[in-house]
Amino acid sequence: MKTKKIVPAIMALIMIFVLAVPVSAQLGDTDVSSITIQNVSSVNATVTVTFVSESGFVYTPTQLDNLTPTAFPNPFTLVPNQSRQIYVPNVPAAQLPTCRYSVVISSTEQVVAVAGVAGMGTRRFSGSYSGFSAGASQVYLPSTAFNYFGWYSMISIQNLGSAPANVTVTITCSTGLVGTLQVSGVPEMASHTFALKNTTPTGFTGATVCNGSALVTSTNSQPIAAVDSMSKPSTGSTNTFEASAVGFQKLYVPSLSTAFFGWNSSLTIRKLVSGSTTVTIDYSDAEPNDTCNLTNATPACQLYLPTHHPSPGLYGATITSSPANQLLAVVGTTKDTLSGAYKGFGSGSGVVKVPEVTKYYFNWITSVTCQNVSSTATTLNFSYQGFPAYNHPETLTEGEAIQVFVPNEAFLPVGYQGGLTVSANAAGAEIACIVSHNNPSNLSITSGDWATYYNAFNQE
Repeated sequence: MKTKKIVPAIMALIMIFVLAVPVSAQLGDTDVSSITIQNVSSVNATVTVTFVSESGFVYTPTQLDNLTPTAFPNPFTLVPNQSRQIYVPNVPAAQLPTCRYSVVISSTEQVVAVAGVAGMGTRRFSGSYSGFSAGASQVYLPSTAFNYFGWYSMISIQNLGSAPANVTVTITCSTGLVGTLQVSGVPEMASHTFALKNTTPTGFTGATVCNGSALVTSTNSQPIAAVDSMSKPSTGSTNTFEASAVGFQKLYVPSLSTAFFGWNSSLTIRKLVSGSTTVTIDYSDAEPNDTCNLTNATPACQLYLPTHHPSPGLYGATITSSPANQLLAVVGTTKDTLSGAYKGFGSGSGVVKVPEVTKYYFNWITSVTCQNVSSTATTLNFSYQGFPAYNHPETLTEGEAIQVFVPNEAFLPVGYQGGLTVSANAAGAEIACIVSHNNPSNLSITSGDWATYYNAFNQE
């Protein structure tokens, strides 16, 4: 049955990709998805998950997993800080046909959600991103790619409005070349995907090489959200991150790598406001600052950190501009075919919610990296779902970061999967955290990308 509007009490909005037909897959031979939802309130939450097809048909299954030994009805209940994962292929096929969907998660209390996307087949593609609670008529993707060292963007746009959306994607390359993509009539709450490995933007040719950024606009003023699942088809490497509607005069990136256990990062920065500006990247270690110049013709720059920060290690950075401009940033980190991405933070909070961490859960392992994004020095408190909290001993000043490798948490059992709350112990201090998952043991089964990154959620 098709409905015209969905109005939950509290709504988190994310997009997922559910493709099981090889000829329709956009990442691998077959695409699958998962959703992890966490209750971040202090009371029980009743959660309902609704799927919306690209043509606008709405499905609300009564059962979210017909394989699990524990009943997983829809709606379901989450106690405070509890998280639960929905593996979309396990939703009964009679209630959710094979297709690609956007998702509306409604709850009686505040929840957050992370989506995971994977391409399966001859090689593995893996990505994850944080869900949306609101949209805007124009949003920005700090990084896009077309035939750039084999990388291609896959841009998905969800219409969060109350009428069909007409959408234009404007891609500006580092050379100043501009390409556009357009779609009309995206149904309310539905999504549309442009896979650039199969679609050439207007203004490009098949031979165009573009490392750039994108402005995504609803030309009829409907609120939209967007995600880029950028991938390298030849290897499976995948960087997935969500768009932003606004920028920040100061940005923080908690995790950058140069030869850190084989991991290396690239940092892409885009300005949003007209005019030229010089961006300064102040690293949290002793490495000298870097700068890049942004103009209207080339509003973004990319720094490959092994070149710009040759000293090996894991470190954070603070990013500013002069004259002041609105900035966005995205970090992509790779190790051979493993790859992941996250967005820079314009602000933080005293409490951060992490929907999912793992300790060899189906061989997946997690690292959590948190940065002090305030002028107040602080230590951090870590509270895993189902276990007593503890204080980390290291004190962080502004811009400094620490990484916790979850498998080293001796009190957690092997096979653990759960939510995490990280808190700043000093009054007035604010932090921001990113999460990385990887599953290197599965490389021996299927080559490709078995790593994902996502932004944890600041507690409002």
